Amino acid sequence: MLTRLLAKTLTNCRPRTMYSSIIKSIIRKAGEYSATRLIPFSVLVILQTLGIPIFANEEEDPIFFKELDRWYEVFLHDSKVGHAHSTMKLEGKDVVSQSVFNMNINRAGISITLSATEKTRESRSGKIKSFSGEMKMAGVPVIKKGWIEGQEIIVKEKQFFRETEKRYPLDPEGRMTWGLMKLLQEHGFQKKGQELETKIYSADFGMSSPTKAKIKSLGQKRINIGGKDVNSYKTEITLFTKMGKMKTTNWLDGHGFAIRTKMQMGGMPIEIKQSTALEAQSKSDETDFDFLLQTLLFIDQEIPDGAQSVRFNVSLIKGEMTPTFHQGRNQKITQIDEKNFVIDIRSEPWGQKVDSEQNILTIGREYRDANLMIDSGDPLITNLARNAAQGSKNIIDLSQNLYRFARKYIQHKNFNVGFATATETAKSREGDCTEHAVFLAALGRVLGIPTRVANGLVFMKNFENKKNVMGFHMWTEFHLNGKWHALDSALGKLGAHADRITLSVSSLKQDSLLDMGVNLSEIIGNINVQVEKVSLMK
Repeated sequence: MLTRLLAKTLTNCRPRTMYSSIIKSIIRKAGEYSATRLIPFSVLVILQTLGIPIFANEEEDPIFFKELDRWYEVFLHDSKVGHAHSTMKLEGKDVVSQSVFNMNINRAGISITLSATEKTRESRSGKIKSFSGEMKMAGVPVIKKGWIEGQEIIVKEKQFFRETEKRYPLDPEGRMTWGLMKLLQEHGFQKKGQELETKIYSADFGMSSPTKAKIKSLGQKRINIGGKDVNSYKTEITLFTKMGKMKTTNWLDGHGFAIRTKMQMGGMPIEIKQSTALEAQSKSDETDFDFLLQTLLFIDQEIPDGAQSVRFNVSLIKGEMTPTFHQGRNQKITQIDEKNFVIDIRSEPWGQKVDSEQNILTIGREYRDANLMIDSGDPLITNLARNAAQGSKNIIDLSQNLYRFARKYIQHKNFNVGFATATETAKSREGDCTEHAVFLAALGRVLGIPTRVANGLVFMKNFENKKNVMGFHMWTEFHLNGKWHALDSALGKLGAHADRITLSVSSLKQDSLLDMGVNLSEIIGNINVQVEKVSLMK
């Protein structure tokens, strides 16, 4: 769920009445932040209920069960932004764990409310029985639930009226909340130097297989909680996802319950501290801190409209990881060393024919089929696409008509929407560049055009009294005449432009959405971009 939050929160696009003005936002540190790490809410559930009940086997009297009922304050960049409440109870022969998170984040002057509830049900031996979660961002609910049938995991996800169901083989070594805690108890979390490897199932990382995890005990530490110095046991959990390592640090009390957790979210430090229920639910801090405005990336010169090509020098603030920049016919990546890259971008006029033997049948079905976000099978999307296509003479003309329709159809350009599906956008007719990109991608798929969304950095000449900055943006790509072509209905631009760096592309199927969010999390707060050379059109 947090992958969708990340992708949306970082997308600071607000087409105003002047569509030609470039839109907002991202990818710059607002201080000396370390490399970003994305920690989904389903993982936070595990961390915040990281407690060790006392019973040792299935037959022991449940009276020995150590229940959890704790409140926490949530801080982003040292400002309180919300609270969390975690419980663990014994219901019959099952262990039921639940965590509720509520956060308010300023995004380009607008306060976005994020709430998430995650729940797991497991046997006392640690076997997964079921799980569920609901996230609301800006009022848009995403509901996910799953359960075990034989040797399969069934996962259902629903956003508004669209629901998907998938089945995956169950890995018997995979664990969720209580299963992980039981394992820690058996191996001892208090002993310094203790290391343990396991597998964790997380809906946000995809339930097709569990994610490998390494847990390291760092020994006893004195920390300050609620104005008091208390004993704790420090642990470090590293998740080995297919997009790289993600790390979180936890301090546990003598029972093994988390009293403090630190991690990174979107390039900024997030911290969760135990508190009383009254303190946790008290009003969040009054702060001018803005998630997006603090992450603008400043460059040293202007990129003129209509630039033929631009050479960017890109450096990583920390060289621990190498983000995967997109490589394409208009974007060439040259790696100098582990921390420095040269990215050459060239423009390409819209509709220009490109020689290629790649036909539409070689494009994967994920770029042609409906999915949860690009729900092109919805009757409303189908009708809108067919109406927009009327009078088209050829595939290029058809694409232009769809682009113009999407640009005009989304009437209310604002940040008030969560990461909306195409159908939600069709109904509300509002949103920013993510809604434009997803909606246009759906229109194309209705008419048989393979589509995907691209995300990256776009140049802004002027933004909030700041000059020459780059910000995160999302646009659409159509596969036409054997090649991918850019259509930016939010900014009113057709064809490839040299004013942007493409970070990644995605079909927006579940796994691709995850990859996009994780890839962004690896880049934010860990990148510097400067312009080396600009070539103008002759």
